[in-house]
Amino acid sequence: MTLPEITARLSAADVDSPRFDALELIVHFEKISRAAALTGGDFENPELERAVQRRCKREPLAYILGQWDFMGHTFRLSSECLIPRSDTELLCSLLIRSLPTGGRFADLCTGSGCIAISALLARKDAVGAAVELYPGTLTVAEKNARLHGVQDRLTLIREDICTWEPEGSFDWIVSNPPYVTMEEMKSISPEVSLEPACALTDEGDGLTFYRCIFDRYPQYLRENGAIAVEIGWQQADAVCEIARTTGMEPVVLKDLEGRDRVVCAT
Repeated sequence: MTLPEITARLSAADVDSPRFDALELIVHFEKISRAAALTGGDFENPELERAVQRRCKREPLAYILGQWDFMGHTFRLSSECLIPRSDTELLCSLLIRSLPTGGRFADLCTGSGCIAISALLARKDAVGAAVELYPGTLTVAEKNARLHGVQDRLTLIREDICTWEPEGSFDWIVSNPPYVTMEEMKSISPEVSLEPACALTDEGDGLTFYRCIFDRYPQYLRENGAIAVEIGWQQADAVCEIARTTGMEPVVLKDLEGRDRVVCAT
């Protein structure tokens, strides 16, 4: 198989970015550089063939590779984890620049651990707690913490965020919770449909976890602390209202495409 042949197969399967995906598969399974992959060649690796078949069935590229990049770092993944998105880097960047010196934070619904671990890699003075309900997902977060050498500064906790009672207080609490509505789930792409539904939707109006977070967690904030959450692009007004009903003052941050993406409340 050549790069153009793999690209054509992925294109015929309606993959959104066939050439990019073909290149990533060749680089990963042939263990060569992108430059080498681009210069051509006929690749007869059975592993690569199986990977191309999986991608043609619209399995997410990140699951096939078993890893994905976030904030300039590579994180291990399994199909039990939500795939990190570049949109979430806005929330992580806010945490990194706003956490006070020697600060402590909590990351609720941590998934692969990409937010908490990236923050700790950027802030060597900080410590964090990462909370996740599902054991298989938490195992991936633990592997990533060890991979990046932050396991001594990150406490991994298996709990339901709507019943967890933290020990101590935090300067910042962040979360990228399930916020896709059941109605929106009807029109997601084949790739997204293969991500864990429990990480995508609350099986309702998409606001369940925001109600939980703003109802339970302000009491665990230190003075001048903040809660910041990623939101769907149409949820800003509703999430801000939820925050205000608990006595917090929210502001909305937009992503690079100008869409509402984060609500930060103090």
